[in-house]
Amino acid sequence: MHGLFLPLSELAEIQKEVIQSRVNTWETKQKAKVDNKADKMIAINEEKKNASEIDLEALGKKIETKVEKLRHKELEKMKNKEAHSIKVIEDTKVKIEAKRTHGLQKVEKKAEKFRGSNSLPTKCFGVCVDE
Repeated sequence: MHGLFLPLSELAEIQKEVIQSRVNTWETKQKAKVDNKADKMIAINEEKKNASEIDLEALGKKIETKVEKLRHKELEKMKNKEAHSIKVIEDTKVKIEAKRTHGLQKVEKKAEKFRGSNSLPTKCFGVCVDE
């Protein structure tokens, strides 16, 4: 019967090895849980980072679009102001030319009168007076 029973020191050694094996298994499982949890949190964090980058990129494009629209709007305003300014200048030029034509016609009409009556204008500023 001695073969079936192991001495207590050997049983204690086997018991110690079993406990050590189970502790090692538990440690490995716990480390795996911690690693998996950390990996999951890192993945979630990366997803948030990527989503944030996408949101920021979209916001940047939205701002660029607004700026471009505003730029076009302001450019259109400038073009309209320039066109209005050119129109005002042209209208003024037309009025001045009309006054010039009217003034020249008046002078020609008076000159014809003086020629017809064979007389001199009263105001010649010293140029017309031969007397």
